[in-house]
Parts: sequence; structure tokens; C-alpha cells
Amino acid sequence: MDAAAAAKAARAAEDNSTIMISVICVVWGLSLITACARFYTRAVLVRSFAKDDIFMVFAVVLGIGGLAAWVVGNHNGYGRHMDTIRAREWMVLLEAQFYQSVLEASFAFGFLKVSIALSLLRLSKGTKYRRILWTLIGFIVVYTLFSFITFMTWCQPISGQWNFKIRTKCYDKELFRDFGLFNVACNITTDILFATLPIPLIWSLQLQRRVRIYLIVILSGGYLAVGMGIAKAIFIIAYVHERDGTFWPFAPFFGSLQLHIGIIAACAPTLRPLLGTLLNISREDEYREANYYRAGKALDRIPKSGNGGAAAAADNQKKKKRGSDAALVESGLLQQHPGNTSPSPTNFLKGAEWARVNRVGTGFSARVRGGSEGGEKMRSFEEEEEGHDGRGGRGRGLGRL
Repeated sequence: MDAAAAAKAARAAEDNSTIMISVICVVWGLSLITACARFYTRAVLVRSFAKDDIFMVFAVVLGIGGLAAWVVGNHNGYGRHMDTIRAREWMVLLEAQFYQSVLEASFAFGFLKVSIALSLLRLSKGTKYRRILWTLIGFIVVYTLFSFITFMTWCQPISGQWNFKIRTKCYDKELFRDFGLFNVACNITTDILFATLPIPLIWSLQLQRRVRIYLIVILSGGYLAVGMGIAKAIFIIAYVHERDGTFWPFAPFFGSLQLHIGIIAACAPTLRPLLGTLLNISREDEYREANYYRAGKALDRIPKSGNGGAAAAADNQKKKKRGSDAALVESGLLQQHPGNTSPSPTNFLKGAEWARVNRVGTGFSARVRGGSEGGEKMRSFEEEEEGHDGRGGRGRGLGRL
């Protein structure tokens, strides 16, 4: 009798709650820090807080609600054997599971995926790519609402899901499991798509190779969320036949990790303006060398004789580049010069350097128009540049930018 009582007491003392809640809190803390850094970068540094950031705010807030449900469940049975949980604790635990499922598995994932899609829309200019993203947004809205409806209609009344003292009617447990698997499969599919679709888009941007690789690697963190989703699906399959599911509640555990890792992967690429200097991937001189030195050399290719078609083509190219720069600045992939607010290429040059480029442009524009005054201006500028350079040559002067 004493041995049986001792075994029962030992079983009741077994508890995994500390391990699981510690892992959840660490990953949640990292996701919260990353998200707050994103909001600061977009609102203060880049000054481009948009719809995708608003949806991310909703996802983070709902993630906090999911963590609160985890804490409540942790104090009422998570990590302990089912036969050692008292009836009152069991009711509180089931209610916490319900709210965690609604907040995280339904809406938090939905807001996160919509935020990612809107972020990619800010970068995309192609019609086909935009159609794909809007289709994905529609798909996310549909399966998010479907997931919410399944949680709300499993039992009638809803409180019958955790309150055993009232008479209730619930549909089959295996059907509920299948609905849960469908929701997980949709989240895994969208995680794979959002981790894969940006690769060709980012690779086509006019950024340094190191920057493009950095962005692709960060966005590939979405594949970690895919792994968490697959693990969650495995334990949902075993849900129907599980007899001690509270001792290692892996399904909600991996579900929470999938959400928070997804938030980290979605927010990290926007932090370049904040962390670029530390990571050595956004030095101002490299931006000038990679982009605007080429822009200066392009001036040398403007015909010396009057050619309205070439001038118009150059003007269109500059407008296109300016629009591309604006999209990159707004998304946080490209930095502005600290002293300017306009997303034009001038923000990446210091004032004195841009004044020199402006003067080059003035001389060339006058020369394109074929005016003798323009030629005099150009010769005067070239002579001045030779004096400053010490080596002579307008091309070398531009090369120092």
C-alpha cells in the first residue's frame, strides 16, 4: 500500500511545464524584440509605417494573448499527467487551450501571413507576381475564417468545450482533428510559398550581392516555421488516440513556436537600416560605388549632338530608377542619407558630392541641346575638375564618388 502511494505521489510530482514554458518564453521574447525593432525602424528611421506593419502589430498582440493562455495552462495542468490533474484545473486548462487556439492558430497566423504578403507587394512591380500575392491573401482570409468557425462550432454551447457541468452537443473528435490538420497544412503551404517567392524578386534588385544573400538567408528562416508546422501536424494526427496529452503538449507547443519563428523571419529583413552598420552591409561608400558611380558614368554615354530621343530615354530611365529606389527605401531594404527625407538617389551622396554631380549634369544637358553656352560651361567645369583632381580627366573626378 505504501509503495502504491509512493508511486502515485512520484507520478504526480513529474512536471515538464518549466521546460516547455521556458522555451516558449525565450522564442516569444526574441520575436517581440525583433518586431519592436521593426516598428521602430519603419516608424522612426525609414518613416514608412504601412499596412503590412499594422497587420504585424495585430499578429504580435495576439501572440501575447497566446502566451498568456500558455501561462494559465501551465499553472493548471500543462506538463503534468492527465490523471493527476484535478477537475477544476482541467476545466481551466481546456478553456485556456480554446482561447490559445482562437488567438494563435486562427487570427495570429492569418495576420502574420497577410503582413508578409503586403510587404512583398511593396517590392513587387510585376503584374503576375502581384496577382499571385493577392490570390494568396484571399486564400489566407478564407482558411483563417474557416479555422475560426471550426473552433467556435465544435460544441454547442461553446462553453461546453471546457465546462463538463452543462449539457452540450459536440461533433466527432476525429472530424475536429481533420479540420485542425487542414489548418496546419494551409499554414505550412503559405510558409513555403512566402519563403520561396521572394528569392527571385530579391535577386533581381540592384543591391550588392552580399545584401541580397543576407536578405534571402533571413527570409529562409520561414523554412524553420515550416519544420515546426510539420511537427505540429504529426502530433495532431496522434491527438485522437492520445491518453496523456498534457504531459508533453507538443501540438500547441510547436504551434506557438511556428508563429513566433514566423514573426522573426518576417521582421528581420526590415532591420537593415538599424543593423546595417553593425553587419557591415550598408556602408555609404559602397552604395555610391555600386549604384551612383555607374549613374555618373552613364552621363558619359549621352550623345554630344542634339538627340531628343536619347534624352527622353535617359529621363525615363531616371524616373524608373527613382521609383525603384523609393520602393526599396519604404520597405527598409535601402537606406536614406540621415540628413534627407526624400527617397531619391541624392540622399545617398553628401551635399558637396551631389553638387558636383549636379554641375556635371547641367553641363551635359546644355551640351545635348547643342548650345555654345553649354559647351563653354562644360569646358569650364572640366578645367576646374582637372585643377581639383591633380590628374586631370572628368571620368576620374566622377570615379571618386
